[in-house]
Amino acid sequence: MEASDPEQDLRDQAVQSLNDKHDFMIHLATFIGVSILLILIWAFTGADGFFWPIFPIAGWGVFGVIPHYWSVYRSKGITEDKIQAEMEKIKSQQGSDR
Repeated sequence: MEASDPEQDLRDQAVQSLNDKHDFMIHLATFIGVSILLILIWAFTGADGFFWPIFPIAGWGVFGVIPHYWSVYRSKGITEDKIQAEMEKIKSQQGSDR
């Protein structure tokens, strides 16, 4: 098994992070564009009625944009600490099963 290069690992993580941020920005731009389109459709088809675009806008925002934002900018993902903790948990479970 070949040892990995720490500099290459760091570069790979940076590239992945930048790709994730780029993907989120595309998602956000699409969300805003579609939201504006829905509002325009509502406005041109009788804005005096119920504001129905709130349902797709809120649904997509709450269940799509917010989780995507959280996974890109707030979540630390799987860190080495989490991996080590899970390994220890599995070892202790295997030890108690025997």
